[in-house]
Amino acid sequence: MSKKKKDASLPKNVREKDGKYTYRYRVPTTKVVDGKEKKTTKQMESPRFGTVQEAVDFGILIQARKIQKTLKYETTLTVNAWSKVWLREYTIEREPRKKTIKNRVFALNVILEKFGAFMLRNVTMSEYQDFLYKLKEDGRKRNTIITVNSVASLMFAHAKRTNLITEDPTVGAVIPKEKQVPRKIGEKKQVLPKFLEKNQLKRFLEVARFMLTPNLWALFLVLAYTGLRISEAAGLQWEDIDPNNRTIDINKQLEGDNVRNYSFGPPKNDQSERIVSYGDTVAKTLETLRIWQRTEKLSSKDFNPNDNFVFWSTEFPGYPIPITTIPKIMRRVLKEADLPTSLTPHSLRHTHVSLLASNPRVSLPEIQARIGHKGNSRTTELIYLHVTQNRQLKIADDFEWAINN
Repeated sequence: MSKKKKDASLPKNVREKDGKYTYRYRVPTTKVVDGKEKKTTKQMESPRFGTVQEAVDFGILIQARKIQKTLKYETTLTVNAWSKVWLREYTIEREPRKKTIKNRVFALNVILEKFGAFMLRNVTMSEYQDFLYKLKEDGRKRNTIITVNSVASLMFAHAKRTNLITEDPTVGAVIPKEKQVPRKIGEKKQVLPKFLEKNQLKRFLEVARFMLTPNLWALFLVLAYTGLRISEAAGLQWEDIDPNNRTIDINKQLEGDNVRNYSFGPPKNDQSERIVSYGDTVAKTLETLRIWQRTEKLSSKDFNPNDNFVFWSTEFPGYPIPITTIPKIMRRVLKEADLPTSLTPHSLRHTHVSLLASNPRVSLPEIQARIGHKGNSRTTELIYLHVTQNRQLKIADDFEWAINN
């Protein structure tokens, strides 16, 4: 059956049917095909008008929107479907670390629980703001709400950038604040990060040396004496260590839970890429570890030939030490040493900060640079201020001396 021919007397793009007139036009749109965006156009038709001139006037408005680049087709794509496309393209564009992707997926699940079945174009600013309020009412921490809002903003902004929606519902959203209550007498202003006192650390390392293999004992000692993150230590290769200058080059971290299917990722942030110096104790420990490894390598039947790791897996020599097992091992040592079992490998990093802070010659910026913390790190500041509190209390006497002498 042949198509009905357009009346040649009508203006361009104007169609007539049953005495009514419409204006046909095409708009740019984005389809999602097999989880990927595809740019295309969609034919649209105006409402039916009683006169030709009304249809023509509508067409003039359409052409003006084309020139202004405001002509868009709002798709019926759901938030759930778009979230999968966004996460894929976000990963390609930014190449985030696995931990970052895990956090993004967590936030997406919170968003999809509310908006997953919504059409992308139907999420309003009012509904989104109510969603943030509800998260607070449900007892979600403010940091969690900030994380969720960050992901929602990235996802909807990308949808607007690709012409899937005309308005981003997250723009101008307000993160509800947590209620501030007055501090009670004697109550600490903020929770201090957990760390070991000097005598406790000595006790821990003594028991660790007695209980553990030289490999594991060396790991805990290096963590305590350098302030490295566990992922940084696990990713160390002997090539990263300069025994002549006694420095460790922190240029990567270990990723993945499977020791035989590991990968390397960049340091946590720009500040984390650094050179860390070490002293006699670490130097002797590393030399002891090298000797132990040479013996172990000779008796190993399935040694990893690819990377020259400093700290090995107990089960698979030559492969990296599995990060997820270290807290369990540390708890065993803490229990044997009669120390708080709530401490973690990261507590050794805090311990390093506290012992450095006890030295009046070492400043806060120097400590932050050594452990790869940002200058505004609240964690480091809390430990530093706690340890240096006695020095702070003496400042009044120092002032009295200065003004009277």
